[in-house]
Amino acid sequence: MSEQTDTSLLPRALKFRLHLYLYAAIFVLTVLLNTGFGASLPMFWPLAVWGLAVTVHFFIASSIDVPEEWIEERAEDLRGRSYDFDHIRNIQKRVEKRDKTVTHHLERDE
Repeated sequence: MSEQTDTSLLPRALKFRLHLYLYAAIFVLTVLLNTGFGASLPMFWPLAVWGLAVTVHFFIASSIDVPEEWIEERAEDLRGRSYDFDHIRNIQKRVEKRDKTVTHHLERDE
């Protein structure tokens, strides 16, 4: 059985790297042809559009292939910050009672 690489099985990050390397190689080759050999290839707009496509590909690939560890760390961080809601409610209650700890020193009834 011959081993062929099926690009549909490759992770999106690898597909993006292949796309980026191909773009970079064609870009460098075009610049070398235009400067080194005096060729006048009108390649600005095709390369600009392709560069935009590579950028969009990057954002799509990086948003879909999120590591599971990062998701868990982020969820744990959000769970750890849940104390803020209680803290805010506590401040609101103190403001309603006009507690000295949340009243400006010029507004306090001493």
